[in-house]
Amino acid sequence: MKILHTSDWHVGLQSWVGSKAVDRLEEIKRVLHFLVDVAEKERVDLVLIAGDAMHSRINPRIEALNVLSEVMTRFAAIAPTFLVFGNHDWQGLNCWRNFQLKNLHIIDKPTTIELEDVVLSFLPYSDYQRLLGVTKDPISAMRELLDSYLNDFRARIIPSKANVLVAHTMLEGCFESERENAILYDLKPSSFPTGFDYVALGHLHNQMQVLQQPIGWYCGSPIALDFGEEKDVKGALLIEISQRTIVKPVRTPHVALRTFEYEDYSLLNLNRLESELENFSGYARVLFRCVPSNEVRKHLLERYESVVKVEFETDWQQESVDRPVEKKSLIEMYRDYVRQRYPDFEEEMVKMVEQLLREVEQSETTQD
Repeated sequence: MKILHTSDWHVGLQSWVGSKAVDRLEEIKRVLHFLVDVAEKERVDLVLIAGDAMHSRINPRIEALNVLSEVMTRFAAIAPTFLVFGNHDWQGLNCWRNFQLKNLHIIDKPTTIELEDVVLSFLPYSDYQRLLGVTKDPISAMRELLDSYLNDFRARIIPSKANVLVAHTMLEGCFESERENAILYDLKPSSFPTGFDYVALGHLHNQMQVLQQPIGWYCGSPIALDFGEEKDVKGALLIEISQRTIVKPVRTPHVALRTFEYEDYSLLNLNRLESELENFSGYARVLFRCVPSNEVRKHLLERYESVVKVEFETDWQQESVDRPVEKKSLIEMYRDYVRQRYPDFEEEMVKMVEQLLREVEQSETTQD
């Protein structure tokens, strides 16, 4: 049996809306059609989508729904395709059941489906908020509920068949990316029954193995959704189950994200940045470790198409928020600014401003 395990497409995502908005729809469309071609070439027996196919769970764009519909139809023409709900997915996808498309299955509740050669157990995302008012500790209650589902799945394992669990959940000890909406409860790795041949996980965007027995992987998202993911492994997974389980990573072609870091925005560093951007065709974030400047931010965003985000990280941002704010005089703040921008002329410029301030003070005294 051969399976394509994919997840966290986030179709409809618009990145960096507060800085320089970029619609990622065409990019994700190309990558998903690449995965369809992989499924066709590999002649997979199953396609498992472990949640977060959509990005917006409320009022998704019609263009995003069209892309998702097109891709799902192509997958279903190759093999039985199962879409498991994640914490981003729009409940309106349930209406696809009415179309009765062959080989397309929408899973929004814990369930087990037995096919000819495989037993599939599904654990979609469950919102703990539905337990608010029912119990004093809804998060602990949700963990207990999911553990009970896993125990039910354990009883449905058939040793003579392949047994696969598909879940959109968070495992204890793992970390979500900055783009992902956090799931406030997690499951212990020991909760997963060892009788499964494979556990297909969705939610985390970095491709990685997180379970040894049973074998369990997060397949990761097919593109880098934000700069916290620029070093993540992106793609999908091909799973072969026979006498043993073999996992083969699939790398997806996607636009690169990169952070360019500088101590300040001196002319030397700006020239260096321009040189680096000449040979970079992805999305760039520029990070300065100095005093913020709206002029510099505006200049970089307008001049360079690849620059989508400009950030400033100062000492007070890096340290604890509990630290009391250090009060500085006007001349001390000006000295800090000059030290960052014009270090070679610090004393001359500070003396000039000190002189101007004295003249202003003398003028005000005279008027009084």
